[in-house]
Amino acid sequence: MGAFDEFDASLNLDPREREQAERRHQEITDVLTAAGIAKSTFLQGSFARKTMPKPLKDVDMVVVLAEVYRPRWFGSGRGGPAAAMAAIRAAVAAHWPEARFDVDKQPAHALQVTFPDCTFTIDLVPAFEDLNGGEDVFIADRDLDRWERSNTRTLRRVISERNLTTTGVFVHQVRMGKAFKSHQPALEKLCGLVIESLWYAAITKKMSHATAMATAFEHAASAVLGEVRDPTGVDDLAKDWTPSERYTFSQTFALAAKRGQEALRLAADGEHQGAIEVWFALFGEPFPAPSAQTATQALSALKAGSITSTGRAVTSQRGAQTNRPARSWRTR
Repeated sequence: MGAFDEFDASLNLDPREREQAERRHQEITDVLTAAGIAKSTFLQGSFARKTMPKPLKDVDMVVVLAEVYRPRWFGSGRGGPAAAMAAIRAAVAAHWPEARFDVDKQPAHALQVTFPDCTFTIDLVPAFEDLNGGEDVFIADRDLDRWERSNTRTLRRVISERNLTTTGVFVHQVRMGKAFKSHQPALEKLCGLVIESLWYAAITKKMSHATAMATAFEHAASAVLGEVRDPTGVDDLAKDWTPSERYTFSQTFALAAKRGQEALRLAADGEHQGAIEVWFALFGEPFPAPSAQTATQALSALKAGSITSTGRAVTSQRGAQTNRPARSWRTR
C-alpha cells in the first residue's frame, strides 16, 4: 500500500460509528413521522456528502415538516422556527428521555441532540419543501425567526456527480484537503465547505492523490484572492474575508503547491522516501512518516544530488536546493 493509500485509509470514519449514525437517523425519522411532525428526512453536510474525515463529530439531518404545520409555522406569523424545534424536541425527548439538547451550542438552524450512546451529536434542521418544485427547501433560523432558502440537496448531488466523474476518488481527496487545513494554523478560519469548493473547482477528472493535491494547492493559491463559489455556484464563501486574510491564505496554499510539485518531481526520479517526507511536512500525522536516512545514505546522495525542502539529501537533482560542490578558495 502506498503512502497516500495509507493516508486515505486513516481518514475514513469508523465504520461502526457511521453505521450507528445511519441507524439513529432512521430511528429519529420513524419517531418524527409516527408523531405526524415530519413527512420525510434526509442527511446533509459533510457526513452525507462523504467528505468528512474522522473523527465523526456531528450528523446534520433535515426534517421535512408535515404540510399541516405550514399555515402556523411558515406563514406570516412570528415564532415558527422556534415552534418547529420545540415540537421536534418534545417528540425526541418522549422516545429518548436520556437525550439532551443544545448542550455544546445552540445552532441557529438546528436543534442539537446529544445521546449518551453516541460519540457524536445529531443536528436536526426543521424545513419546509419549496412548493414551487425543485430541490430547494426552506430551513428554520431560530435566531432571526425566519425561514431561509437552502440548496443543500443540490450541493449533495453535485458533489456526488463529481465523485462519479472521478471514479470515486474525489471525496477521498477532499478529506485529504481538510486534513491539510487542520495542519495549517494559517487556514484555521476556513470552513470545510471552502476546502470542498476549492477542490471541486480544481479536480475535474480522475487523477492520482498526489497530483490532485498539488493541483488543488496551485488553484487555491490564486482562487482565494477572489470569489470562492460553493460547488453549486450560488454562494460566495469568501465575501467576508479581509485582504490580509486572503494574502495569508494565498501564501499558505502557494507554498504548499511549491512543495507538492517538489514531491512529484522527487517521486518521478525514484526518490519516494524524499517525496513522502515532503508530503509528511505538509499534512503531518496521520500521513505516513518517511524512513530515517542514514549518514552514509546522505553523504552518498550529496555527491551529485540535491537537498529537499525538508533538508533530506536525495540523488535526484530536482530537490528544493541543488547541491553544487564549490571550492573554498580560487586562484587569481
